[in-house]
Amino acid sequence: MHESSPVMPQMPLLRSYLTATLEEKCPRKTSMVIAVRSARLLVESASDLISNDGVVVVDGDTVVTAGIWDDIASILPEGSEVIDLGDVTVMPGLFDCHVHLAMDPSKLSATADLGSTSDEDLLQRMERNALKVLDAGVTTIRDLGSPGTIATVLRERVQEWRVFGPRILCANAPITVPGGHAHTWGGVAVGVEECRAEARKRIAEGVDVVKVMSTGGFLSPGSRPAEARYSVEELKAIVNEAHAHGIPVTTHATGVEGIKRAVQAGFDCIEHCSWGVEGGTTFDDSIAKQIVDSNVAVCPTMNTACLEKDYFCPWDTRKQVLGNLRKLRQCGPRIIIGTDNGIALCPFERYSDGLLVLAEAGFTCREIIAAATDIAAQACGLSNVTGKLLPGMAADVVAFEGNPLQDVEVFSKPRFVMARGRVHTLKPIPPPADNALMANQIWGELRAAADLPSIGRESPA
Repeated sequence: MHESSPVMPQMPLLRSYLTATLEEKCPRKTSMVIAVRSARLLVESASDLISNDGVVVVDGDTVVTAGIWDDIASILPEGSEVIDLGDVTVMPGLFDCHVHLAMDPSKLSATADLGSTSDEDLLQRMERNALKVLDAGVTTIRDLGSPGTIATVLRERVQEWRVFGPRILCANAPITVPGGHAHTWGGVAVGVEECRAEARKRIAEGVDVVKVMSTGGFLSPGSRPAEARYSVEELKAIVNEAHAHGIPVTTHATGVEGIKRAVQAGFDCIEHCSWGVEGGTTFDDSIAKQIVDSNVAVCPTMNTACLEKDYFCPWDTRKQVLGNLRKLRQCGPRIIIGTDNGIALCPFERYSDGLLVLAEAGFTCREIIAAATDIAAQACGLSNVTGKLLPGMAADVVAFEGNPLQDVEVFSKPRFVMARGRVHTLKPIPPPADNALMANQIWGELRAAADLPSIGRESPA
């Protein structure tokens, strides 16, 4: 999962490398070579910003090279198309490691209609939502829960270019206990043997990642979000089966005990990691240390619900949620970006809302970029594929107005998106909605369904 990435040759070998590489990858008679030019270029999260006219050269679906325009322009193949974006920053396409394309965020109960929606209608909804993901500058997603095998159907359609969309890694139906979180989606198992069998079923379906609901969830009334729903032995059965086939395993874990058991069982990633206990949340330093020591990735799923305006994340007060996030950052685990977008009032296009929350919790711009690109690629097993604009990697290229190393709000202003070498026609991102009344309703309903006390949702951070 932590493969090495291609390395760009250093000066003074750059010109000879470019000439040889471009002649090999881009015959001069071809018209497939595209040079994306911009005022600023960030090749990868750890690199210095090129601020004096950068360019990324793409042949088909692959990056040929990236660097300074003056070093590359004279050796571009004849007939190359130059896309001059002007005063923007070009960088690798972003990851959203936790979405639900099957959901409709305009519905207060985003999961309510999934069982009554036909597969054809559900697939069309997922295709529309996938385009909205691209509008935000996201070129790779993990779809971490949808009914049946509909997500693998969409993934194949995108891979075969039957429809356009981001690169999709899918989990299909999560493994959950009877009556547990998302149990209506078709992944119910209890006991070691059933859990192992359900993992085998996901592998046979061709999933990219196995997802487990190791605790209850707020969107499934009565499933008890703070309570661990599987034993360590059951979780290990799933992990061992998946790992034997080279498939990573992630878990929805909103409760402290569920987080602890997932780490003990050898999970690769923890979703939400919201430190739930009876009555609220409590950060656990010892478990956080185990997460770091075990190199488990954490996807905190910050999103529109966590903004100060109309805050309605049901885990706890905003002050407590951001405080837990600050403590987690200080412990130093591998953080990856995921939004849980698709749930009520969390639109796919408003990916940048979650980044604003991370910044408020103390994450630097460079840390956020890394979590959205190369660290996410590592956690998803794609570090040799995407996450950096290096030779041989996928042509996932995005541009934002401004400098993302200085201001996280830049991510709300995408100006160009290329996914696997094809340019996406951007649609405007809708402005933040006035969700005050609905947010209050959702907050109250979700807290009540989880038997949590009614407290002020708008406590300042």
